[in-house]
Amino acid sequence: MNSTTAVKDPVCGMDIETATAAGRTEHKGQTYYFCGSKCKEKFDLKPEQYLGKSAGKPKSGHGCCG
Repeated sequence: MNSTTAVKDPVCGMDIETATAAGRTEHKGQTYYFCGSKCKEKFDLKPEQYLGKSAGKPKSGHGCCG
């Protein structure tokens, strides 16, 4: 069995596995994982916009993945 780690997509709040994440990016020494390329693109454009919010609750509607 693989050892995978569940993390939250910082853009949409969705739970994803690091091993199967569609994308990832490094920002200020930390690695962030994404459910899809759209979330990664949004994060790469304005990382501070997503890091300032609590990633604990998903945004209503899951614009990218719902």
